Amino acid sequence: MTGGDLVLCGYAGEAGMLLIAERKRADIGKMFRPDAAERFHMEKTRRLSPEAYRAAGASDVYPVSEGGVLAAVYGAAKERRCGVRLRLKDVPLRRETVELCEMFRIDPYRLFSACDLLVAENGKRLEEALAAQGIPAAVIGYFTGGQDKVITDKKETEYLNRPEQDELRKVPGM
Repeated sequence: MTGGDLVLCGYAGEAGMLLIAERKRADIGKMFRPDAAERFHMEKTRRLSPEAYRAAGASDVYPVSEGGVLAAVYGAAKERRCGVRLRLKDVPLRRETVELCEMFRIDPYRLFSACDLLVAENGKRLEEALAAQGIPAAVIGYFTGGQDKVITDKKETEYLNRPEQDELRKVPGM
């Protein structure tokens, strides 16, 4: 089954960032200003039910969790027996997630997440419908015929490979 836009609802790596911030508070205080650890503690982004996503225009809903966004995209394409074109620059990330990932030298796109990957005939319309409800969402790519899973916004063609271990496991003491 091919076709359909990929819409990420929520922020990549947010759940992993919140876990790291909780368990590595002392390390964060050493790397940044001592009071900086506080800004890494925030409320998780609100999620909707699969039914609510479908009512907004999604045809399929894939939870993003272990292995992050890249694992979810790979799994969805494999399940649908199709290829994918993915734009990493369009994947929503919180600045705090990027900062912690740089600090611990991990990939935010492979970091534990608690968001949803949606498939829609018209991803832009779904993105707008969710934004109207205060839910962050962005079109990040689309399914294609064939089997190639390509990341399109790199200087050279890069293929999305089978998911690796979650980046959370690379952080000492996690």
